Amino acid sequence: MRITTTIFLQTLMAGLLCLSMLLPSAAENSAAVATVDNLHAALLDIMRNAQSLGFAGRRDRIAPVIRESLDLPFIARFALGRYWKDLSAGQQDAFVEVFSRWTVVHYASRFDGYTSEQFKTISSAPARRNRELVRTVLEVNDDPADNVSLDYLLHETDSKWRIVNVIANGVSDLSLKRADYGAVVKAQGLDSLIAKLEGQISDLEAAY
Repeated sequence: MRITTTIFLQTLMAGLLCLSMLLPSAAENSAAVATVDNLHAALLDIMRNAQSLGFAGRRDRIAPVIRESLDLPFIARFALGRYWKDLSAGQQDAFVEVFSRWTVVHYASRFDGYTSEQFKTISSAPARRNRELVRTVLEVNDDPADNVSLDYLLHETDSKWRIVNVIANGVSDLSLKRADYGAVVKAQGLDSLIAKLEGQISDLEAAY
């Protein structure tokens, strides 16, 4: 009886192991991961077709994906910090609009070529305030030392997981924006910040 029980348990464990290998991982089941993967797929697309698309083509192709994948109004609001509440509704809308255009142009200008880069999703885990942290890496070449760590913080809004922060090699993009934008608004006002972003958009468009 003991031998039969042992064989049964061994068979059961082997079956469970095989089943676990067939089931998708937690990361593969995460809607947050799907958002990041969709963004990465779109970025690889404009990278691989960078020359044929040109800057305008990359911008137009990536724009809807950026606007769907990132919570741009939230990022814009957080980036202004305490200055946001002092703005009128019209000023808030104006800033979100120019910030959104700047973000699209920024992505179109940075991902302007392809040399066998690949995005790889590493893991996904719950974060504070009902958010999700998706860890990925941009594999640049065969040397792991050149890889870029890209961690995405997402939250759920309107039944959709959207990115609210990108952490590249440990550096928070949202923190950098908050420090930069806050300094400009404090010293020169919102109009100067909007003019600065408009100028950067024009410079990037002119460069291509």
